[in-house]
Amino acid sequence: MAFSLGNRTNPIPIPSDDAPLPSYIARHFNFGFDADDVSALISSIDASQDHGSTSTLPQLPAEILFHIVECVPIDHVLQWRLVCRGFRDCIDGPVMYNCIKRAEVFGIVASPSTLDWAGIPSDLQEILSHFRCRFERLEDSIEAPNPRKTNAKWRGLHAVFRIDDGWHEQLLRIETLFNDANKEKNWLYVLLRLHLHDFVASPRKADSFGKMRWCMRLDNAVLDLDFSIQALRENLILDLPSKKIMFEWKGLLLRFIQGETQLRTIMEQKRDSKFSFGHEEDCLRETRRRRIRASLNENIPGHSLLRWGLSTLPPLFGKRKKHEPAEEFRDLRRAEDSAMRFLMPLRRELAMSRTERDRLWQLAKDYVDMIDALENIEKQYTGWKNTLLTTTVVPSPIRFARSKNPFRWTEAERHRREARVLKWKAQQDNMQQVARLLEESLEAVSVPENAFDELGSDI
Repeated sequence: MAFSLGNRTNPIPIPSDDAPLPSYIARHFNFGFDADDVSALISSIDASQDHGSTSTLPQLPAEILFHIVECVPIDHVLQWRLVCRGFRDCIDGPVMYNCIKRAEVFGIVASPSTLDWAGIPSDLQEILSHFRCRFERLEDSIEAPNPRKTNAKWRGLHAVFRIDDGWHEQLLRIETLFNDANKEKNWLYVLLRLHLHDFVASPRKADSFGKMRWCMRLDNAVLDLDFSIQALRENLILDLPSKKIMFEWKGLLLRFIQGETQLRTIMEQKRDSKFSFGHEEDCLRETRRRRIRASLNENIPGHSLLRWGLSTLPPLFGKRKKHEPAEEFRDLRRAEDSAMRFLMPLRRELAMSRTERDRLWQLAKDYVDMIDALENIEKQYTGWKNTLLTTTVVPSPIRFARSKNPFRWTEAERHRREARVLKWKAQQDNMQQVARLLEESLEAVSVPENAFDELGSDI
């Protein structure tokens, strides 16, 4: 019986699924490789050993190839990482370092309703709802047992990001808004409502950021900073006095890129499906749910219940809802909706060109001007009616939402507002004539201040 190592046309037969894999394949599974990764690896090895075809294409130097790798979009870079060892080392080193330098971290402090309950003025609610952190530097770990002797710029274990100075100044400004008698009590209440009270109690603990959620933006991608809450609590440290956050960046950045790659794959697979919230939002919700499930451990108390709770979330891709979740699982729905309210506007903004963003901001400005003009006419008309009637008439409010961020509008909402603005601009001359008519009518029926100055007096 002849012995064969197998080839492309006649591979080595494997008796059953329970049979052990060959050693040259089995060793890859210890590093988290899935079936697609192994197939891509085998295909690349097989292609590199095919010497039958002679290529007439020019061979590029390795330096140019590495520069090309640095320009690959982040949701495709993991596929390039499987090509060869040189690409893998390039991506794990300088490419990842350039990614972390471009990244921005967002700390979601609280929702506007929470800030309203805390007694924070309305002009500060939008500013304090979240803060932005920009990359500052990498730091080596002092506690590392055997630090590697290398001068590479990306050798640091921890990435340090600096909190925006404007947000920190506004946070300190809140402390001056309360009375001196209850200043400390009110300030602690505000920190508690802002999910920052744990930081006051223990500023250097791993869970010092309380119940805050964290997101990261890298190029056009915006996702949760990490889907394993426990891993994030162990790695991330918030230091408010020094306005800095610090975390182990390499593994976290790799998981972030894996999440964005998974999102792109789902969007390609579900392009022709029906949607419950929209194409991108449905795929983003599905990605977050898959990543959360993958981070759960059945041996940890509460994780099995959380896995069950994820199945009670609203169905996606046009599927109908079969039942209402129990009250204990509704917090998952609220948490997911809250994350979508922050992630989707940022993703819409980053996906647009500069011209599209400017046009949308102009539409938002025109919409606010339209509401102001309508409210001014309503106020003048109410004043005119009050000069004719004995009872005082209160102006009815214009019930239009005043969202300061136009990227939070849905596609249907944007079309509705655009149509309203076009109608308002088409009738703007008529509305100005109505406003002048009301103003002149008010002057005609009102008694001027010097009406009786020229009359004589009997006193």
